[in-house]
Amino acid sequence: MARPGLAVRLRNYFFAGVLIAAPLGITIWLTWGVISFVDARVTPLVPARWNPETYLPFGLPGLGLIVVLIFLILVGMLFTGIAGRMVMRQFERLLDQVPVVRSIYGAVKQIFETVLAQRSQAFREVALVQYPQRGCWAIGFVTGVTKGEVQRLTDETLVSVFVPATPNPTTGFLLFLPSDEVNILDMTVEQGLKLVVSGGIVVPPSDARPSQNDAIQRLLDEQAEAKSIRPALPQRLRNYLLAGILVTAPAAITFWLAWQFISFVDARVTPLVPAQWQPDVFLPFGLPGIGLLIVFIGLTVIGMFAAGIVGRWLMRTSEWILGRVPVVRSLYSAVKQIFETVLAARSDAFRECVLIQYPRPGSWAIGFITGKTEGHIQEITDEQVVNVFLPTTPNPTSGFLLFLPRDEITKLVMNVEEGLKMVVSAGIVTPPDRKNGERGQALGDDLPDPLEMVSGNR
Repeated sequence: MARPGLAVRLRNYFFAGVLIAAPLGITIWLTWGVISFVDARVTPLVPARWNPETYLPFGLPGLGLIVVLIFLILVGMLFTGIAGRMVMRQFERLLDQVPVVRSIYGAVKQIFETVLAQRSQAFREVALVQYPQRGCWAIGFVTGVTKGEVQRLTDETLVSVFVPATPNPTTGFLLFLPSDEVNILDMTVEQGLKLVVSGGIVVPPSDARPSQNDAIQRLLDEQAEAKSIRPALPQRLRNYLLAGILVTAPAAITFWLAWQFISFVDARVTPLVPAQWQPDVFLPFGLPGIGLLIVFIGLTVIGMFAAGIVGRWLMRTSEWILGRVPVVRSLYSAVKQIFETVLAARSDAFRECVLIQYPRPGSWAIGFITGKTEGHIQEITDEQVVNVFLPTTPNPTSGFLLFLPRDEITKLVMNVEEGLKMVVSAGIVTPPDRKNGERGQALGDDLPDPLEMVSGNR
């Protein structure tokens, strides 16, 4: 074979350099980005006399990350004791009195408890399932054996499987499939994600890991906890770290989301208030939530005014004017109709959680009724159909609108909030089956108290 020319050799050397440098460079860049992100927010909080950078002529990258790890370990040590757990229970009772915050905190906490619990099988198995129809296959990730009301309403033993989208595996669908239709693959979750993200370009080797033919059976079997010797110091530190994450992460994420929402509203509403009426003028500090309070009071006053004769006349006049503007009238009419339907006292929109067969018979998914199908759509169909919104996981703000026969829809006892938690968590958070008298946390009795995992002998 003739020796390739200089141009071809240079081209090959270039691509070889890309293959070597790009993965290494991207990995180092992402790692450095995480370390710098944590350092920039944590290092300034360390007192100067305790900061090594005060005594050194150079900076210490990773100092903030080390401080966070030490802090989480100390929190875990503190809250695994009796006094710490009592404080946590009182804190959670306090959060339980706040309507929206309690839902966010409860969902985030349950997800962290299940994923970090050592007995959890969530996202530890890669499966091959028939999706969207028989004979067509897709990659999914097992999140656990289906429990509660969904399992009771079906004839077969179901497994919760998250089928991700490509190339963005952070969205997809939660399906409940019979255990004999879930084929566990001999690849790690990391290899499965690479296969999905790359669109099938990156294929794991055939000898990825030993075969796990009994993976589903291991999920179904209930095994008693075996006592063992006291864990070594590294294991105890790891457990303290996990306990610290379980204590701090749900609360931190909840408060961060609440703060972001309050800041978003404040930044847009507070500047509209005259300076002489703003509390910040008379106080040496700012008052977060003033904008949110103003919006709440404003909407209440508008509602009181619109309920009167003058208010209704003004509403009819403004709607008559908007009805003369071509594009605006369509937008206003659509938005108004949506709000009237959702907020109407007699509306069924998003008030019922249902179980449907999707995308094929034998495969189940959770949906939400948005109303009764009317008009031309109902006239075309032979049966009485219902509007059902099928959300994606973990982002329920997108999905599919389906029109399903009423007799093919199974209404669930769980409320919409519980159904959303189950969808968002990919089946990890399973609400109790109240029809069977189940009580307690949605995680069930098979998972231990996460704060006791460091005192147990795991």
